[in-house]
Amino acid sequence: MANQISIPQFFFIFLLSTGLSNHVLIVPLIIDAAGRDSWISVIVGYLISIPFLLLLLAVTKQLKNTSVFEWLETNYSNTLRKIIALLLFIFLIITGFITVTETVSWTNDTYLPHTPMLVVAFAILAASLYISGNIKVIAICAGLILPFVVAFGIFVAVGTIPAKNYSLILPVLVENDWMDVLKGSLFIFGSTTEIFMLILLQHHIIKKVTFRHLFLLSFFLFILTIGPLLGSMAVFGPEEAGELKYPAFLQWRILSIGQYFNHLDFFSIYQWLSGSFIRLALILYLIKETFKFRKPFIIQVIVCILYLLLLLAPISDEQFFVFLKDYFYLGTSCFAILMIVFMFLLIKKSRNRVSAGEK
Repeated sequence: MANQISIPQFFFIFLLSTGLSNHVLIVPLIIDAAGRDSWISVIVGYLISIPFLLLLLAVTKQLKNTSVFEWLETNYSNTLRKIIALLLFIFLIITGFITVTETVSWTNDTYLPHTPMLVVAFAILAASLYISGNIKVIAICAGLILPFVVAFGIFVAVGTIPAKNYSLILPVLVENDWMDVLKGSLFIFGSTTEIFMLILLQHHIIKKVTFRHLFLLSFFLFILTIGPLLGSMAVFGPEEAGELKYPAFLQWRILSIGQYFNHLDFFSIYQWLSGSFIRLALILYLIKETFKFRKPFIIQVIVCILYLLLLLAPISDEQFFVFLKDYFYLGTSCFAILMIVFMFLLIKKSRNRVSAGEK
């Protein structure tokens, strides 16, 4: 029980981890793809993710609280286990690097422009590394952090109502067509499919995860996405919001309390860093779960050092944006679907083999 979490704690972790991607990272990508109709992309994206959630649930049910790697080794071979582990290891490394890069870039562009990138990256990685040894600790931290993140989100949403004009999201499907809407929905689907990491965590969850749980989680993520997206377009307009790098963050810049209290955007620092903190801690924890490392903490430290070295690579903001837009979320979608379908087929084959043996 020391390394077990409850269903609510599972929610806390993924609402902060995947919520960072849905609430911040993909909003400018969706607006760039679908413009004024990007809010329709959000709805479509979550609707097409439902079959994926059903397939994910079918896989987790058959694993029966057994580690996916132990199941592969027991039912198939250690070689197959290592291949799956390597693919997941690479995916987690890339996802973690994107989180570090985006957090450091945002920090440098907004409130710490003269602080070296490596200092910022070291601080967030050190904090995440400190709690990454135990999923229970990550869950407790997420549970303490999340209520304030939600409260600040509601605060900015309500506080900026006087500056919003929701008529700017209309008319629909005039400037763009359904192909643009579908392109935008791919970012939603790609971000939501991160829930497939449940297969790596399901044996740490005390109760069985049901479809109701996954649907509720995806609904909360839907709210986290469509809220800042609609707010950004209602405040800045779809054209200007599409040109902004951090439209959700910039809503804080127009928020004030009365005549004398403004510049409240420091609350958004708490929101963003909370999401990055838990997201990186979760990624580092899952990295050590992929292989039977003798000294997992050393591997986590090496990964953090790798991130610091990669930050020195000459990658421009434009190149990074293109990578996210053209490759990462599409790649995440394909990888998650292939991984879950492959696991489903392995489980089905294993069950047929057991049935044939009994006969």
